Amino acid sequence: MRPDSPDRLEGAGRRTALLTLFFLSGVSGLIYQIAWVRQSVFTFGVSVYAYSTVIGAYMIGLALGSYVMGRRVDAHARPLRTYAGLEVGIAALAALSPFLLAALHGVYPGLSNALPAGGVWLTLGRLVFSLAVLTPTTFLIGATLPVMSRIYATHGGRVGSDVGRLYLVNTAGAALGCVLTGLVFLRYLGARETIFLGAAINLLVAGGALALLRLAQAPRTTSAASEAGDVATDSAAAAVASAMPEAATPPAENALPIPAGALRYVAIAYGISGFIALGYEVVWARILYIHSSHASYSFSLMLTVFLAGLALGGAGASWVLRRRRATLRHFGAIQLAIGLLAVLILHAFARLPALHLEDWFGGYTIAYEFLIAFVTIFPPAVLLGALFPVVGSLYTRERAQVVGLRIGRVNAFNTLGAIAGSLGAGFVLVPLLGLRNTAVALAVLNLALGAVALRFDRSGGRRSLRFAPAGAVAATILAVAILPTGFYLGSYYTEADRLIFYKEGVETTVAVLEVPEDNFKISFVNGRDEVPTDRASMSAFRLLGHLPPLLRPGARNALVLSFGNGIATGTMNTHGIPVIDAVDLSPEMIEAAAVYHEENYDVLDSDRLRLHVEDGRNFLLRAEEPYDIISVDATHPANASSWALFTSEFYQLIESRLAEDGVFMQWIPIHGVREDDYRDILRTVWDVFPNMVLWSTGSTHSYVVATREPMSSVVMQSVLARAAANPIVARDLGPPETIAGYVAMAGTDLTGYIGRGPVITDNDAFFMPAR
Repeated sequence: MRPDSPDRLEGAGRRTALLTLFFLSGVSGLIYQIAWVRQSVFTFGVSVYAYSTVIGAYMIGLALGSYVMGRRVDAHARPLRTYAGLEVGIAALAALSPFLLAALHGVYPGLSNALPAGGVWLTLGRLVFSLAVLTPTTFLIGATLPVMSRIYATHGGRVGSDVGRLYLVNTAGAALGCVLTGLVFLRYLGARETIFLGAAINLLVAGGALALLRLAQAPRTTSAASEAGDVATDSAAAAVASAMPEAATPPAENALPIPAGALRYVAIAYGISGFIALGYEVVWARILYIHSSHASYSFSLMLTVFLAGLALGGAGASWVLRRRRATLRHFGAIQLAIGLLAVLILHAFARLPALHLEDWFGGYTIAYEFLIAFVTIFPPAVLLGALFPVVGSLYTRERAQVVGLRIGRVNAFNTLGAIAGSLGAGFVLVPLLGLRNTAVALAVLNLALGAVALRFDRSGGRRSLRFAPAGAVAATILAVAILPTGFYLGSYYTEADRLIFYKEGVETTVAVLEVPEDNFKISFVNGRDEVPTDRASMSAFRLLGHLPPLLRPGARNALVLSFGNGIATGTMNTHGIPVIDAVDLSPEMIEAAAVYHEENYDVLDSDRLRLHVEDGRNFLLRAEEPYDIISVDATHPANASSWALFTSEFYQLIESRLAEDGVFMQWIPIHGVREDDYRDILRTVWDVFPNMVLWSTGSTHSYVVATREPMSSVVMQSVLARAAANPIVARDLGPPETIAGYVAMAGTDLTGYIGRGPVITDNDAFFMPAR
């Protein structure tokens, strides 16, 4: 058996089979990532801090697995057997993960409340829990790349193109897994079953690997003794090669003549490239989200386009490396091109509203969201994808003997950089610099990496490339200088002269526009219109604030989930409730409440108000005291950040935190919701609160109001009497007969409308926006 072919996998058929297995492995990897993030919502919440800790734990496991296995796999005589074992381990641990995450649901509240006060400690607690559940699986996932590189990249001089092919198929599989999970699997299977499907794919891959191994070990013309000797020789040679220092490793015939200093630079630069790439992803996703439908599948579509670009870039670079050797000149040129293109696409983002692309599709359809992602983030993603094959060729110096070690190490560096980029961009750079300037700062890093790489290059390339860094810097400066305004308001309004508040934070971009002549304000949160002050919307906010205290006079405390700009909370505050806990994901929205001071009755100045920047469900999970009033004004259920506030488990959590004589009220939109989904939501509330009454102020606003005892006619008469005696209520809602007219359905009328059918659970909640 030849030393450069560890498992005698020769011929195009077997190489194609290996690529197919690694493609399927990529599919399962993204299935897990998306499904785990969704399942973690139920324990950790939907805040950016919760999301980042789950993704951080995921990527830490990838980096550790890649590094640790990369140090060992070159000594394995049967790496294909190792690969099969990894896939079986991934399947087993992944299948356990839903049960482990469910177990955390009971442990997390008590432990998180025991932590010192402050968001940092809560985030660290989430990270520890996430690491405990996810890292064992992701460690094995990360280990698959160096192992498969050791199996597939067996020919010196073709290492770069071979690992490029592996990168291509794995990333293409990831893109397919991403789009299928976001659009199909979660919707029709549920989160838990989606994870089980991913585990089944891993078992299929393991079976395929073992089948290939049996084919490779089938008897040939050589004797068993001769084959055994070959195996021993191969194993010993691999062990020696991996154990020897790099300088002492026998040089391969096709080894690239790269100095040790340049080699170290490639590893460091690729780690920094991981930081830049994830930083761009954060910025681009935030800007694109402003122009999307905010549906639960929106991020999956963006990520799919990004991954498809990476795959195409890997394919192109692999094709080039089949025909010419990689040089630092290639690495430097790609970095310069990424930096310039990253600034140019800011122009595309700025001009999206003027194009009115949504009109081509009749609204925010899936096709529209694919298109805007394609015309913006796809081109730079192609260049980012081209880096890995080039780096793989350079860092291994095209020596097959150390491919597992080198690919595992450089991939670990890149993944660690990606973790830093995701956290650094989201929590530091964007709040400090803003979206546009963060993209520019990352582009400057690309230009610097490219310039240094060209200084290291000694390949004797064209002299004109000496001026490439200066040209790229000049073009980038010009592109930055002519950028339009840096405000990202969304696709409806761009009138900067109407802007009275604008801030880009960790999770949200908030803009408030005012039309003084119409006495009208409106907020845009990541491009989605919220808190308009038209008559219908103000009636909705006022009812949310007044009705619960009217139903529960003398309330000792209240909880408002989704503070927004504080109109409903300020209205409730006029009833003199001693303590009002108000929760919102966005500190920028809370800050913007200052410009709504007339509408919210200066609630920010009230000493009875306690504000909490947190996810509403996570706050409820950790709450220890019962509330006399719980009011929920969550955004649209089709919104990716709100769907978890319309499930049976959420309403059970509400019930467990509601005082015995408490009142629960929630806004349920009529617009943009399919009628079947609307009925399902009402049925889910009614299943937990059978004394529910449906209210409506007209337009698109309806509300569920629930108490433990039925709302009899006597109760309603008392409510109307209190409303008539309260001048603020009378001014805000009108006379008692107007308030009585807001009761839409109750009793048998309501149950008849709801009908029989399923209730919405955490596992299967999925709301498609209705046109």
